[in-house]
Amino acid sequence: MRLTARKKRKILVLTALIAALALGVYLLLANAVFIVRDVRVEGNVNIDSDSIIRAAQLPLGKPMREVSEEKARAALESGGLVELVGLEKRYPDQVVLNVRERECEAVVSYAGVILTMERDGTVIEQLDALPETDAVYVTGLTVTTFRPGEVISAPASQLEAMVTTLEALYENGATGYVSELNVSVPNDIYLYSRTGMRVDLGNRENMGNKVVWMVGALRDLESRGETTGRLDVSSGDKADYSAN
Repeated sequence: MRLTARKKRKILVLTALIAALALGVYLLLANAVFIVRDVRVEGNVNIDSDSIIRAAQLPLGKPMREVSEEKARAALESGGLVELVGLEKRYPDQVVLNVRERECEAVVSYAGVILTMERDGTVIEQLDALPETDAVYVTGLTVTTFRPGEVISAPASQLEAMVTTLEALYENGATGYVSELNVSVPNDIYLYSRTGMRVDLGNRENMGNKVVWMVGALRDLESRGETTGRLDVSSGDKADYSAN
């Protein structure tokens, strides 16, 4: 069955009307219904939601399509205190920010600058004075540049030594024994215990075993009243103690 020219025109007109209607509905939804009116924060414990929402710089009152996870992450993480785990758009009008508060696991003091960091070297914030914290105090790290929310810039060998040692200390619950960790010479890492004993760790290889040996030896020595001196666990398979 062949369509007449008149019927073809009717079909084209009808198709155009449907397309125009669909476009109108889309524009209505996008510009009048799908508007950012509500923001919810999940995962925060110590930082209030309003502060996180302000820091994320979301386009409140504007179309949902203008919400960018990339932009929100850059704005939010530049403050250093939180990490954006994910952003979810819940139509018609809600945005959910799933965050993780960064945990102070190390403190670095260099050239008058005091920085708190996570164990991977991510800078949390810059302070005017040493904080009251159980975090590991790191010395010997040659800081070149830093920015909150990013891994601190320092010589790669020093940074790797710090990260590897911190990871081993936290994984083995050994941070309570440590008052200072020095990474100035990456092949000769050492720390001081809370009682003032020096512990030689050597290079960053096999650090998990070294920390296990350290904890066992320090526990035994402290039980016998030996709180100073020098402990060498750099071999990774034994602990040698010297009182001097």
